[in-house]
Amino acid sequence: MRKASNTQEQTILSLPTDLKEKTIAASLVLALSFIIMEFKSRNTSNRKVEEALDFFDREGIALHSLLVAYKDELITECYCHPFERDTLHRMYSVTKSINALGIGILLKKGMLSLDDRLSSLFPEYITEKTDERIKNTTIRNLLMMKSPYSRTCYKIGVRNGNNVSLYPDDWVSSFFTNTPDHDADTFFSYDTGAATVLSRIVEKVSGMKYMDFMRDNLFSPLGISKETYILSDNVGNPQGGSGIMMRPIDLLKIIYLVKEGGMGIIDEDYLKDATSPLSDTTLASMSNMRERRMGYGYQIWSVGDGAYAFVGLGGQFAVAVPDKDIVFVTTADTQIYDAYSSLILKTLLGVVENIDLEDEVKAKERSTVFLENKAECHLSDMHFVMDENPIGVGETTLSFSRNNGSLTIVKNGDKEVYPFAFGKNALIELKEKSSSPALSSASYNSDGTLSIWVQFIGECLGGLTIEIGIKEKRISMRMRLVGELMFEGYSGVLTGTLR
Repeated sequence: MRKASNTQEQTILSLPTDLKEKTIAASLVLALSFIIMEFKSRNTSNRKVEEALDFFDREGIALHSLLVAYKDELITECYCHPFERDTLHRMYSVTKSINALGIGILLKKGMLSLDDRLSSLFPEYITEKTDERIKNTTIRNLLMMKSPYSRTCYKIGVRNGNNVSLYPDDWVSSFFTNTPDHDADTFFSYDTGAATVLSRIVEKVSGMKYMDFMRDNLFSPLGISKETYILSDNVGNPQGGSGIMMRPIDLLKIIYLVKEGGMGIIDEDYLKDATSPLSDTTLASMSNMRERRMGYGYQIWSVGDGAYAFVGLGGQFAVAVPDKDIVFVTTADTQIYDAYSSLILKTLLGVVENIDLEDEVKAKERSTVFLENKAECHLSDMHFVMDENPIGVGETTLSFSRNNGSLTIVKNGDKEVYPFAFGKNALIELKEKSSSPALSSASYNSDGTLSIWVQFIGECLGGLTIEIGIKEKRISMRMRLVGELMFEGYSGVLTGTLR
């Protein structure tokens, strides 16, 4: 094992051997003593990883961070401006894998069995009308994505599946009130609602709020930031399928713990099952990346050759490659073109397969990608009255200065202003706080069109792309909104007349 460099510090964490649990007999004690790594930022990186980062830049992939650790040494730590080490990032479905670790902790404490049924865990939701297939579903079924639903249960019947403001208030109860379409424990079906139920199981069995339990039993022992939190639904259920806000460096610690067999916090046998291809995903994931057709354990994906991954929407990855003794973490937002998510994973798995761990170079400073400006903009300030449209946009105003500008949209009487910078990102604030702050860049193109790209970097990642063409006194504007967002109505094609 290589020695930690002088840019790192090693901390011994010893937990009290008499730590009493809040919800079980005082005789049950937790005795842990292990070494964790607290890494200081470093100025060097691995050459192969830097080449991969250059490739992502050339491809225009909106990468936010990349961290790679070999054994106990952090060999690359990259944050793309404005992201920094202490920036909390939405991890989306990576939350599912962290959730499974919470279940593993409860299992180690003897507080549940994986074969416990939902009928015994949630009597308050069980009525004479409750489908038997729901009653008989077990914790193990939920972990393996073998619930009785073929899609996320709280999205059933929702008109726009990406608009969280349209979901039912209680995401957990929807699991019990909807009608399943097959028996549990049959085939793999990706159901984020199952993970939400698992997060409530953590609360019900432990008798603690989800974050309190996770902090006491996982996050604090690993030195994870106290700022970490989880989003909840409208009645306070933790969003166990997608809601963790966490620093990438803390996610690296968690995947490192899994690679190291649980470090006394979680049983190694449980983690072996959790990271094995227990559920076949060959056909269920045919439309997704090849690596996600390798199988699924307990809320953790197999990605081939013994490697496994926590996978989240938009390019959130925590990956362990045990035979290379390497783990890596990425945060990103590839929702505008989801194929980029697969490209990130494929590229980095290829890098760690061929990496020369001794080949170090100076790390580059990097920024989140932006639109490259293609021509000098000669447009002047303009105000348009829009033709009647289903989006409800009544007026549009374009304003310009030397290197930047703004687009103002009046929609159903409400005004939203999108400032932008040509050929670089401007950091802006939005009225929709869940998607704010945002990055906004623009390009004036050789054909006379104007492109604007707004990247949301708050609790809800995603983006808004806007293409504008102006011919004589007419404007045509094409907008596309992507992401799991609290608002809608910004996708479509509009036209209008100069006033």
